[in-house]
Amino acid sequence: MNTKLGIYIVGMTVSAACLNAEVVFLRPPPPGGAELAGRAGDAMERCLETRAYSSWARGPMYQECVDAFKTGWDDRNHGWQNEYWGKTMLCFAGAAAYTHDHELQKWVAEKAKDFITTYQKPNGYLSTYSDERYLKNGFSVWGRKYTLWALIDVYRVTGDKVYLNAAVKLLDHLFEQLKANQLSIHETGIWHGVSSMSILKPVLELYEITKKPAYRAFADTIIAALENPDLKEGALLANAKKREPIATWFPEAAYWAKAYEILSCLEGAVHYYRVSGEKRVLDEVLAFYGHLEREELNAMRSAGFFDHFLTARDQLNGMTELCDVTHWIRLNLELLLVTGESRFADRIEEAFYNAFLAGVTRDGKWGAHIIRSHGTRHLWAPPQTGMFHHQCCPDNQMRTFFDFASSTAAVGGDGTLSVFLYGDARAKVGDDEVAVSGGYPYGDAPVKVRVNLAKAGKVRFRIPKWSESFVFCGEDKRSESGWYEVEASAGEHTWSIAFDMSPRVLPSPYKGRMKALPPSPQPRSLDVDKYTVYFMEWYTPENAGRSMVLPASTVMRGPLVLAKGKTVGTSQGDTFSVMSVENGREGWSATITPLRNLSGNMGAPRAWNLTLTRGVESQTVPVADFASVSNFNDADNWFSIWF
Repeated sequence: MNTKLGIYIVGMTVSAACLNAEVVFLRPPPPGGAELAGRAGDAMERCLETRAYSSWARGPMYQECVDAFKTGWDDRNHGWQNEYWGKTMLCFAGAAAYTHDHELQKWVAEKAKDFITTYQKPNGYLSTYSDERYLKNGFSVWGRKYTLWALIDVYRVTGDKVYLNAAVKLLDHLFEQLKANQLSIHETGIWHGVSSMSILKPVLELYEITKKPAYRAFADTIIAALENPDLKEGALLANAKKREPIATWFPEAAYWAKAYEILSCLEGAVHYYRVSGEKRVLDEVLAFYGHLEREELNAMRSAGFFDHFLTARDQLNGMTELCDVTHWIRLNLELLLVTGESRFADRIEEAFYNAFLAGVTRDGKWGAHIIRSHGTRHLWAPPQTGMFHHQCCPDNQMRTFFDFASSTAAVGGDGTLSVFLYGDARAKVGDDEVAVSGGYPYGDAPVKVRVNLAKAGKVRFRIPKWSESFVFCGEDKRSESGWYEVEASAGEHTWSIAFDMSPRVLPSPYKGRMKALPPSPQPRSLDVDKYTVYFMEWYTPENAGRSMVLPASTVMRGPLVLAKGKTVGTSQGDTFSVMSVENGREGWSATITPLRNLSGNMGAPRAWNLTLTRGVESQTVPVADFASVSNFNDADNWFSIWF
């Protein structure tokens, strides 16, 4: 359906014989080449201030992840403290690139150099596990993945080969360990090697820089493992061909079907296709992605249910891990850049404006572990694995802002400029510049897209699938291709775009009834209902009795999930009442009008009165976007996306 945008190949060796005629490689803005503005930009700035510039970030937060390399906590607890330095430094390096701040770049360089000087052994080993031979049943390789990745990014932002050399030594040492212990990578770590095989992405990045054949060969072995049906639960690409839902592929899906790690492997597999040109690998990832869209797209517009693939589509009590949102966005960005299909940009913006922003605290310092569809609070991330200033999800969140900014636009090999997102932002892509304004997706005014082209060429604009119209400079240009294209001369152009922002009622596909059960003492129970109730009340006991038992509907305006809540003046009774749309019955229509009295509108950029009607039945309730009514940790708050 989607018109292909031309071939763009950079920094890689690809055999022409391997390339499919329809292959598409789009180039996004380089690190620091895109900047968010508007509400998303304000949230980004707060996150930068608290997690990159504050005395807490550069003091106890950073020091704690460094100290993990000498405390031995992971030795005793088989934990994952060794992921935190890598995640933290990935964010610091990304912040230095995003801000173009030479002082921050200098700080990053100094801290990284102190770190490798102090903790990397002469043989290249760098881990919180003191026993170099410890490869099985733990997170040693998983943590080294993040350390490797961070060293690569520090090299990119500083240009100093000391960090590149440290990355090379780290990976070469892992090869030596595997050989000495006669292990393949899929035989290490947990979840049938899936956690360890997620190292594929930074391995390929290091290969693109160094061109070392051993790194490409290592990537080949990971792909071969993912394609080997004999590896059962670890054979993600082989299993993608199955017709049955993902949750049925595993003997204990609530343990094995781990969303964060699986999404990380899929992201690496798309990068492998970018490097190798092996079309079958992309086809396998797209087959897996088809399962995710059909079965695992949750009500908050991310993928998965409490960090597992448990047919999230059917779960009445939506829960999604912030790390899963991060890597769902990253997977969609990878696929967008290699296929040029607009549907992946639809998923990026839905996940960002809903699940992601709902999971980041308003000051940007911390975030949720689990974002919920309804209740009083999300499950805000508790300090983890013996740490006080770290948890896997908040440590990832700054990278998602960078990824979202880089999703604004891209250029193809034929010079075509593609505009993907319509939130306020600025980007420089190749020799072209893009600036988007208008307050999308919260406002009603048309979006303004200003483009400055270095030379005459084509500009493509994404047509969101949800919009019934795409009014481009006064004319409806809606197209099933997902794109509208114009020819433009060199120089500056400004175009106006309006979307159909009418609310849409989306009934739940699940038509049964969830069992009302007491909390389970075993949260990994294969009974998802017990799993749900346990985590509904974990850390938030005030949510007792608030689990959904009957299906209901959600309502979206553009890419935004609408929600009732205390902050927009919805009473607690109306917030948790879904009787008028009980069982997700179809036939309801929705209208909204701006809510002028914003005295109770704490931090929401827009609020509306939502009226739901079916025949003589009708209800009107104040609403705002889901993120605005839920992104703070308050036991006295209440919110729900269910109607």
